[in-house]
Amino acid sequence: MTARFPDRSIAGHRLAQAVVPLLDGHADGGAVILGLAPGGLPVAAEIAGAVDAPLDVTVVSRLKVPGHDRPVGAIADGDPPLFDRDALKSLRVTPAEVAASVQRERAEVHRRESLYRRGHDQIPLCGRTAVLVSDGLIDPLPARAAVLAVAGYHPERILLAAPLCDARIAADLRRDVDALVCLHLPRYAHAAGPWYENFHEITDREAAALL
Repeated sequence: MTARFPDRSIAGHRLAQAVVPLLDGHADGGAVILGLAPGGLPVAAEIAGAVDAPLDVTVVSRLKVPGHDRPVGAIADGDPPLFDRDALKSLRVTPAEVAASVQRERAEVHRRESLYRRGHDQIPLCGRTAVLVSDGLIDPLPARAAVLAVAGYHPERILLAAPLCDARIAADLRRDVDALVCLHLPRYAHAAGPWYENFHEITDREAAALL
């Protein structure tokens, strides 16, 4: 497969052109761009610049239990976690293992939020348009956890945007938001990395600098 994007920033620039029409009448003081950290922040920063909207962050963490690589759920902004019931059943994890994972990852989410924002408060979302931005929607659970967390702040609308989204999950994600914006809908996308020429890991320092 040929990479579609040189890097996340250029992907964000292209994605912004698709997002702007959906913010008609909402961008000027009405929209908040939220990067799904850390990988979604460089993409989100380009969109925020294009529409002159504030940039904030939503931190999502996958829930895993020791001895297993398969995530059993996801948690965002410390909200109640979402679980993969099939994974819980298949791995036969105990309630204690799940509770420990939730506690550990909730603390990590809060740590990263504080680090990225450098002491600044979260930008209010009530009555505004929240645009959640990812570098690639491959696994629906983290995206749904982020949407659930953002919905708790009562925005007027929630948009979910990414340079690519696995077509198999796109229909389900559309039901969770007011609009889903993707430049490419590959039938099978098991990872976002192959779609980029440069897909380096975004460090905490880089994420904080973007904000």
